Amino acid sequence: MRKQMCKGLFLALSFLLLWAGVASAQQELSVQNISSINVDDLSDAQIQKFVDKVESSGYSEDQLMLMAKSRGMSELQIQKLKSRMNQLKSTSKGGAVVSSEDRLREADNQGGAGFDPFKELGTEKKTPEINGLPIFGHSFFRNSDLSFETGINMPTPTNYVIGAGDEIIIDIWGASEQTYQLMVSPEGAIRIPNLGPIYVRGLTIEKAETKIISRLKRIYATIGRSSNADISLGQTRSIKVHVIGEVQKPGTYNLSSFGTAFNALYSAGGPSEDGSLRKIEIFRNRELVSTLDSYAFMIRGTGENITLQDQDVVIVRPYVGRVKFDGEVKRPAYYELLDGESFEDLLLYSGGLTNQAYQGSISVRRIDGNFKTIKTIELDSAQAFEMLNGDEIEVGKITNEFVDRVTIEGPVLNPGEYQLQEGMTLLHLIKLADGVRGDTFMDRGVIIRQNSDFSLSNISFSPTKVLNGEESVVLQSNDVIRLQSIYDLRERYNLVIQGEVQKPGDFAYVEGMTVEDLIFLAGGFKESAAKSIVEVARRINPDSVKDAVSTADLYNFPISESLDLSERDSKFRLSPFDLVVIRKSPFYQEQETVEIEGEVQFPGKYVLDQKEERISDILERAGGATKYAYVKGATLIRRSEYYKKNLEDPGYANDAAKIRKESLTEIFKRDTLFSNESSVFKQQEAIGIELEEILKNPGSESDLIMREGDIISIPRQLQTVRVRGSVLYPSNVRYFENGGLKKYVSAAGGFDQQAKKAKSYVIYANGSAAQTKHFLWFKNYPKIEPGSEIVIPQKPEKQPMSAQAWVALASSVATLALVVTQIAR
Repeated sequence: MRKQMCKGLFLALSFLLLWAGVASAQQELSVQNISSINVDDLSDAQIQKFVDKVESSGYSEDQLMLMAKSRGMSELQIQKLKSRMNQLKSTSKGGAVVSSEDRLREADNQGGAGFDPFKELGTEKKTPEINGLPIFGHSFFRNSDLSFETGINMPTPTNYVIGAGDEIIIDIWGASEQTYQLMVSPEGAIRIPNLGPIYVRGLTIEKAETKIISRLKRIYATIGRSSNADISLGQTRSIKVHVIGEVQKPGTYNLSSFGTAFNALYSAGGPSEDGSLRKIEIFRNRELVSTLDSYAFMIRGTGENITLQDQDVVIVRPYVGRVKFDGEVKRPAYYELLDGESFEDLLLYSGGLTNQAYQGSISVRRIDGNFKTIKTIELDSAQAFEMLNGDEIEVGKITNEFVDRVTIEGPVLNPGEYQLQEGMTLLHLIKLADGVRGDTFMDRGVIIRQNSDFSLSNISFSPTKVLNGEESVVLQSNDVIRLQSIYDLRERYNLVIQGEVQKPGDFAYVEGMTVEDLIFLAGGFKESAAKSIVEVARRINPDSVKDAVSTADLYNFPISESLDLSERDSKFRLSPFDLVVIRKSPFYQEQETVEIEGEVQFPGKYVLDQKEERISDILERAGGATKYAYVKGATLIRRSEYYKKNLEDPGYANDAAKIRKESLTEIFKRDTLFSNESSVFKQQEAIGIELEEILKNPGSESDLIMREGDIISIPRQLQTVRVRGSVLYPSNVRYFENGGLKKYVSAAGGFDQQAKKAKSYVIYANGSAAQTKHFLWFKNYPKIEPGSEIVIPQKPEKQPMSAQAWVALASSVATLALVVTQIAR
């Protein structure tokens, strides 16, 4: 059964989607895009066919609407669809028999012609304001998330009056089983087959039930004995209600027959800015039947929100009186008050005063003829104060000033604020704060007192005398008592340990601490520590005058790895600001490695086993050079001093190494290809070595002592020469015997016009260099070897003389000529 119901409902939805697709430019629609349906695009014929399909499926309209909503169809479109369906639906279904499972009562709040109450669903309508202050109650009707729709499946009220268009459901069970779903005709009757019309219009549901059951007994004789009958209301009719007066959108609206005055007001957008919330009148058949006070409904939960009937008229009158209530109130706003209402009523509507409100008196600005006046009322007697139209009240805020308060700060067990009692003394306050701590400076404390003119004065006292009862100070309101810790009145005591310990740095001084304790806190010795010498440097007492030259007292003593001192030295106690230095052992040496690469038997890294190990020793350990080695091109690459120091200490570049770097950079730039933009400082330097001489005479001056990080590079046989600089075609040129520098330059295209021939030089494969020498007009160019690099520097660019320089030169020459002429005379 459930599957059949779902299947039928799905068919009904599909039918709707099909017709909606036809009406919207043949757009293909499905259950997935149901939210895109626009009911306004559907014709009456399409709606009528859909109604016929729903009725033939045997399912109620509400079931379809609930599923449409779950599939994403907006509430606006659902309400429009329901309105269109009600307009086209047949007024009577005759004697159609339906299942008792299909009874869901409908209570819709449909918009009238020209207005749709759900048009702005999901957006908040602006609440009317006066000078930035809202008018209380209007937001109730501007809240787009608020709905006054009556709930589906609500029980039928027994006093509900039946009218044309209502659906009557008759259930018979027991010996006889039958269900009727009948629509009340425009004439006010329902028609049961074989029974004739039964007129029920104007009857309550309770009276109609009695009348219908009595007529049913004519064809169901068992009712009341072996059968039972029940009458209920199915789908309700729509009624037309007229909302006029001071509302946002006056007009005629279609409402559910369960609709109330609030339903009608909400549909019309609520009262306008000048509309009354207190006198909303409902007329029926030209007679006033009720007056709605929305404040009573919203604030007290009372008030008569009557159920409307067809052709009722709801009139919203202009407001009579408004009062401004601002400041420290829970709901600041303009309030509409009726004649005779008092300040007590105003407090009720506003929710009362905040906890920061001044509770003494308030001032009311009131219109008095052509002027404004002030009325001051005491809050204790203000409840009966009658409010008038135009009154303005602004409740002030209490001051931030304290009275009967004293504050104690500093090294007491419970610092803070305390109540000032009559005759309270400083000793009493200290006792309330549970006394002073042991680190309190007992020679002085101060009281900061606020004078009557809000200036401050200082009163000193002795905590020792106060606690001993020798001194008594009577406190005043807002006194602030300040005590100090002895540690706040002196420089922070600390100890410093430097050198070969795991965690060098600053440590807090603790009385009685020894050198062993400090080394323990610093993580103990490093392996490189010289434990035989521990030095302690102590500050000179500034009050001492024994030696004006000394800057520190020094103490030296040995210490073991187990942090034990001799019996005499173990009595040594550290003092604040002592500096303990653990020096590095002169016998500690970390492994130093060098590298040999290129044409040797066993290239790689080698550890220096002696401080004076030389190039020949490393070459011997590497198995010597191979037969392909170009010994003349061997080079020693060594880290520069600047680079090594930066590895050890990044701040080293700020002193000596920085100066050395700048001077070497200037040397590199002079008479070379380097410009200011391309000048660099090498991290590694190539040192030219004479490996042939070293191999012949090991230990000679040419056989340099190796250092950490050195690299010996022995290249393979070289057969080219590189030419660069101020030549026409910088390139690598094949080496040929007895070729001079000019011959290689010619192979590179020759010198260009900017070449500085006299400064030409050659860099050999081993890193050494040779410069062109000249005597008078003769130039002696360096010898060229395989792997060499010929560098032809460029002449510096000449700056032409400016016009001002030429004028100055001419003036100088003229002056010189004049001087010579005068001397000649």
